[in-house]
Amino acid sequence: ETAFKEKFVKILYYTWNEIIKNDICDAMKAYGHEVKLLSYEIKSYIKDIEFLNIVENELNNGRNCGKPYDFIFSCNFMPVISKIALRNKIPYVSWTYDSPCMTMYSEMIYNPYNFMFHFDSSEVERIRKSGVKHIYHLPLAVNVRRTDAQIRACADNVSPALINKGVAFMGNLYNNEPDFVESVAGLPDYEKGYINGIKLAQLTMPGSELLEEMFDDALCDRLKKYVSFSKEEELFVKDTDMILNMLKKNISSMERIGILRELSEVCDVTLYTQSSGCDMRGVRVREYIDYERDMPVMFANSAINLNVTLRNIRTGIPLRALDIMGAGGFLLTNYCPELNEYMTEGKDFVSYIDAGDCCEKAVYYIEHEAERKKIAANGHDRILDMFTYEHQIKKMFDVIRKEL
Repeated sequence: ETAFKEKFVKILYYTWNEIIKNDICDAMKAYGHEVKLLSYEIKSYIKDIEFLNIVENELNNGRNCGKPYDFIFSCNFMPVISKIALRNKIPYVSWTYDSPCMTMYSEMIYNPYNFMFHFDSSEVERIRKSGVKHIYHLPLAVNVRRTDAQIRACADNVSPALINKGVAFMGNLYNNEPDFVESVAGLPDYEKGYINGIKLAQLTMPGSELLEEMFDDALCDRLKKYVSFSKEEELFVKDTDMILNMLKKNISSMERIGILRELSEVCDVTLYTQSSGCDMRGVRVREYIDYERDMPVMFANSAINLNVTLRNIRTGIPLRALDIMGAGGFLLTNYCPELNEYMTEGKDFVSYIDAGDCCEKAVYYIEHEAERKKIAANGHDRILDMFTYEHQIKKMFDVIRKEL
């Protein structure tokens, strides 16, 4: 506790090679903190004896070298690390940027040594209601210094594959995910029709939570006759939530494909994706591009950058939306509650209501370059003001020091 309240601390950062590890590490070091990256392929996020021994050996090495580690850090909450922290009576700090993060349904969320940060305020509220004390809302961030430098370095030699005069979308189409209705053997026609009806209704009402309102525990109980889930013993996630998460991915796939198809009828569209089998007439498909090297350059050199939030994210600002604005790109996105809390729609970014509205706004802003560039510049300034890694890491440390 005393050590952590000092200005500089020593951090053991477990990384699973997440795309934001370098940006987080750089921000921590910018404040003078000492960071040791530990990479290991965890076999189980619940229990992994080999991983436990590796981490505890590193913690012991820190103690023997005269300056012990002040806390363990990871992106996304991991119960196995929480157990190590409890055994060693050392704080464990996590910053979750995936939703859903199924490991947050573990009983280890009640560990008093945890300090859990989450980008989605609705998830923070859900977990807090279950009795967890050390759970905090912290939006994600952008390394603007890095992205600006990369864009400047490529300014005179931008690859044609990264220039788009129309709409660019970088993301997964989830078209290879199993369709819940079709993948359940023996599911009666009534249940199939009812679920498909909910999915279609949800697509026509993008700003609502119709799926969760209509998909209740009673329907889930009927479905349990035909489907079962294998879950880790320590996870207390309900079957209803498991099914909802699958359906939300299915709806996200339908939504993304539908919007891209409609956009392709009115303007030039380029899709950067890892998804296979996603050929669509009028949509130029390119391979997924490197997050640090190519992505910011593409965002900066595309007229319109589209964000279609994964349905599993209820209120949080997706990292992709922040990345677009941080690179000085123009963001066209579906409605996002927290984005509207921090920024101004029509000034810093533009949101759409449905596919038709998305097409109209895409065409308008492609044709109105000066207005588009002004909004993109405003968005970039807002990221600089509020959403850099330095800002967010400072907030994280301020919270922890206050609590200890």
